[in-house]
This record gives sequence, structure tokens and C-alpha cells, in this order.
Amino acid sequence: MANAPLTPEEMKTFNSALEQRILEANQDKTKTKWTKLLPDLMAADVFVVAQVSDKTDAAGGKMLNILMMSDKEGHQIIPFFTSPNRLSILVTPEHKTFNVMKLNTVKLFQSIKGKPCILNPRSPLARVFTPFEMNILAMENADKAGGNK
Repeated sequence: MANAPLTPEEMKTFNSALEQRILEANQDKTKTKWTKLLPDLMAADVFVVAQVSDKTDAAGGKMLNILMMSDKEGHQIIPFFTSPNRLSILVTPEHKTFNVMKLNTVKLFQSIKGKPCILNPRSPLARVFTPFEMNILAMENADKAGGNK
């Protein structure tokens, strides 16, 4: 995982073309645009508030401690973001800084078991992914989990 700091200009433009397509897909009532967009989202790098844990999984890999938030019904959901600027919705007077990781969407979905995710919460670019959907997308797009783009 390459997590080199982004310049302010890179932060403004990171995934901007992808974000425009997400906005268009959310406005498409037939969901055809989402079908075409999903492979590109799976290949993209996204941002998650997380830190590497000292704990390891069954395969010996380091586990991630990932921030969770509550949805409107009070259920726990994992937020992830297409650009660093979208993280501003998390800022509160008590929490102004976060450990942010950039990682491939497939790798994120593979590392999360049984919890739904929300892409770009509280924005016109929001979309919820169920655990079942994330599992299918991760399996279908495992070849996109390689290197970061």
C-alpha cells in the first residue's frame, strides 16, 4: 500500500473523473451507469479512516482498525471516500484529525466481513454497499486488487 502524502492540488483532483461518474450513476434511475462504473470503482484507490492493528488475522496478515459510524437507523456502517476532501464530514470539535489510509477498493472490501459500507456519506456521491454485494464485487474483481493506481 503506497500511502505517500498527496499535495493540495492532488487532493482536489483525486478521483475527480470517477466522482463525476458516481454523481451521474446516482441520478440514473435504471442503475445502468452503476453497472458500468463498478469495475472502475473496484480498481480505484479510496480513503478510509483506519490504522494497522497489532493483531493478525488467521492468515497472519495485520488487521485494520476501521472507523465505523451509525446510519439513520442506528446500524454500524463503515464510511469510505473517493477523495481526501470528502472526509470533512467526519470533522467535529472533538475530532479534527484522523489516521487516513489510501487503499484499493477490492482490498477494502476483502478486509471487511459482515459490515455494510457507505461510499462518500452525506453527499450526492453516497452509495451503500451490503456485505453480500461487497463479497460478490471483491470476488468478481479480485484481479483489480493488485497495485495501487
